[in-house]
Amino acid sequence: MIKELNGRQQGVLEIIVRRYVETAEPVGSRYISRKLNLSSATIRNVMADLEDLGYIMQPHTSAGRSPTDKGYRYYIESLMHLKNVNMLEAKRSVKDQYGEAVRSIEDVLERTSYMISNVTNYVGLTLFSQYDKLYLDGTSHIIEQPEFRDLRKLYALLKCLEHKSELLDLLKNDFETEGVTIHIGKENFSNSLNDCSIVTKGYKVKGKTSGRLGVIGPKRMVYEKVIPMVEFLADTVTGIFDEMET
Repeated sequence: MIKELNGRQQGVLEIIVRRYVETAEPVGSRYISRKLNLSSATIRNVMADLEDLGYIMQPHTSAGRSPTDKGYRYYIESLMHLKNVNMLEAKRSVKDQYGEAVRSIEDVLERTSYMISNVTNYVGLTLFSQYDKLYLDGTSHIIEQPEFRDLRKLYALLKCLEHKSELLDLLKNDFETEGVTIHIGKENFSNSLNDCSIVTKGYKVKGKTSGRLGVIGPKRMVYEKVIPMVEFLADTVTGIFDEMET
């Protein structure tokens, strides 16, 4: 169970997460003190408490702090405000991808993984569970992230994406889960995915859950935009399958 933080601790953690997501650089006390109009000494004390509690960490080469998996989880569950995302681009992509008649479930899912990657700038994934068929698009988006400048991490991730078995196991474990699921870092139970988050939601065919779709990206992803986007696209795909059956 995640310990509830006080208001000052929440404020500091929220700033650290938001800033780190934006810059991929550890966040220092001076930046936070300007944001909250508190002394750097006060901020350093709060940061020390957050570090002791496991919500932030100090990289070896920096005086700043970055969020841990636990910090991201607290942010998502307690601090994040889902944005009213402009779905215009997503709707335009839906029209482009499905403007021509779709021929099969596999056809829809193959187009959808490409579309997800295109509108989120992360790796798009779609799973058709009946045949353990997993479609992935947009691997280049992961390669571009600063987290994967370490070639060993990048190689392990690319190997995981190529062989897909670990991803299949993770997605099948979430198969019956309603709504959006979010796995952060070590919650993926795969060393290859320790620096990634996976956000997915199930879709239905003939009224039955038949797979999942979503994104793979860095832990430092914009969850406020990704979560509603994944929800929208999962519901859209379900609607397309409903139309195919009529």
